[in-house]
Amino acid sequence: MAETADFMEYAYFRKNITEFAKAQISIAANSLQYGTLAFGGIRGYCRNGKTTIFRLREHHERLMNASKMLGFEYYIEYEEFKNIMGELIKKNNVSGDFYIRPFIFCDTPRIAPKKPGLEFDLAIYFLRMDDYVKFDGGVRFMSSTYRKYNDASIPTKAKAGGAYINSFLATSDAIRNGYDEALMMDDHGNVVEAAVANVLVVYRGRLLIPDTGAAALEGITIRTVVELLEHAGYTVERERIDRSMIFSADELLVTGTAMKVVYAESLDGRPIGTPNYSEKAKPGKFCKFLQEEFEKVINGEHEKSKDWLEVF
Repeated sequence: MAETADFMEYAYFRKNITEFAKAQISIAANSLQYGTLAFGGIRGYCRNGKTTIFRLREHHERLMNASKMLGFEYYIEYEEFKNIMGELIKKNNVSGDFYIRPFIFCDTPRIAPKKPGLEFDLAIYFLRMDDYVKFDGGVRFMSSTYRKYNDASIPTKAKAGGAYINSFLATSDAIRNGYDEALMMDDHGNVVEAAVANVLVVYRGRLLIPDTGAAALEGITIRTVVELLEHAGYTVERERIDRSMIFSADELLVTGTAMKVVYAESLDGRPIGTPNYSEKAKPGKFCKFLQEEFEKVINGEHEKSKDWLEVF
């Protein structure tokens, strides 16, 4: 698995476009000490002579909702948010596919984990990005010994910076043990999500995702996957999923902003799909369908393109 980190030259920081290298905070900043930040991940594309951002309005809405859930009391209107994106696209002379990381943070140098007296602001930077990860086959999952935190501890529908130590521990443990990624369960052993992505299970011909009220983040890519499937006439159900259902599933799909849609080939060394140990893993029917549909959307060739692509 390979990752890229090709940062673009200009970022948005302290209400101005500035050089990425100069967008710095104090080592005593509250967000650095305690992870008091909310973030997003957004994909942009340069295709057929157009520069577009995928589902920008939905990403803005989720980020603002995260700010509300976490009590940061920061808000920016969508049009202003969009205009900043346009300025960064021009300033960075974007010419290829890219990734956007907006986040709401506190750079007040205060070493106390409490809200009174703290002020929050928005920062945004861009990376050049084609494929976020490359697998030789599908994702090889390990059942994580780390549980996904529940909503009584941290709001599970907010991408909260400090909460991602949970993902860090789970993914690092999986890689250390020779796997690609961790599959996270809740305290009752129900499947929640991958450490940094959502999942969809094809089980006995049914398309399943974890309950909306489960601990999973409501990812925008999994929402897109569901809408694409429903647009094609399929039904996606939300229900409790246990590990044995993954072992006996037809397919396990992994979805996220950076990776879009990929497939899992195994969990804990057990193949997903037909247990033919002599054949190399390959994407199934629904993975191939969704990857093709995504490309149509991104290229402006799908009925949903006009709704989901913000053109700059």
